[in-house]
Amino acid sequence: MSDPVLTEEPLQFGEGGRLFGILTLPATPARTAHALPVFVLLSAGALHRVGTFRLHVRLSRQLARMGFSSLRVDLAGIGDSPRRPGLTNQESVTADYKEIVSVLESRLGQLPLVLAGLCSGADNAIKLTPGDPRIVGMVLLDPICFRDDGFKARALVLKYTNPDLYVSWLKRRLKALTTPRRKRKEDDEPLDYLALRNLPTREQVRAAFLSIRERQGRVLSVFTQYALPYYNRAGQLGGVLGLEGYPQFCTEIYWPQAEHTYPLELHRRRLLKEVGNWAGAYLRPRLNPCPPVVRLQTA
Repeated sequence: MSDPVLTEEPLQFGEGGRLFGILTLPATPARTAHALPVFVLLSAGALHRVGTFRLHVRLSRQLARMGFSSLRVDLAGIGDSPRRPGLTNQESVTADYKEIVSVLESRLGQLPLVLAGLCSGADNAIKLTPGDPRIVGMVLLDPICFRDDGFKARALVLKYTNPDLYVSWLKRRLKALTTPRRKRKEDDEPLDYLALRNLPTREQVRAAFLSIRERQGRVLSVFTQYALPYYNRAGQLGGVLGLEGYPQFCTEIYWPQAEHTYPLELHRRRLLKEVGNWAGAYLRPRLNPCPPVVRLQTA
């Protein structure tokens, strides 16, 4: 790729060159580059560094045009980074993170960091944040949340007022008429996607947000329809965490019409715009910040 306003460099780093990532830099660093955070885009699940539908690629290049540096990286066992034998998932992620910080400091110096990730990438960002004072921001796409007192009532209303419910029912009925009974039974087995994630606890989530608040950092959380089994109200995360000053450092967006992996270009563009607007606050003087908001936005 040739772009006059940014440069991209493949990096093989860590013990034995185990990890692989792409460092994206603005061609002309901003005057405040010495103070701007570096974005670390963490891979999620089996998805490698490009992100779902190349979302990480587009995001890193957008950030570079704004003046931010970023590293999109394959964690061990994903993409071009071989796994670390003998380690648990969390031990492996922690080891990866230490090597990520090391290579960034060798190339860019000691700069604040923003961790960004979808799904398990968000889980890892939450778990890593309390232990590193360099982390001043998180971009969390479908992170875990916890049900509040009104969750079940809202879920019931959504269930019977959502037209998609009836469309899905008709599709299942049509499928039942054309699918052999045995195959139908196999296809109908529910898959618990959350069970596939090594989810942070409520205490870990709270600790991560407290750490960001103490560092005068910021958090962007985006919830799509994937999160409906545990999140169904804008502001729910802030409510269950109960942190003083939450609206002053957290932006929480509820997009129940958007899908988890953002397969629609319209939704990807809106997400990139939201992240860009959120990141833009780092470019403004601290004395006149643009306050984050907790809001409902449908995609």
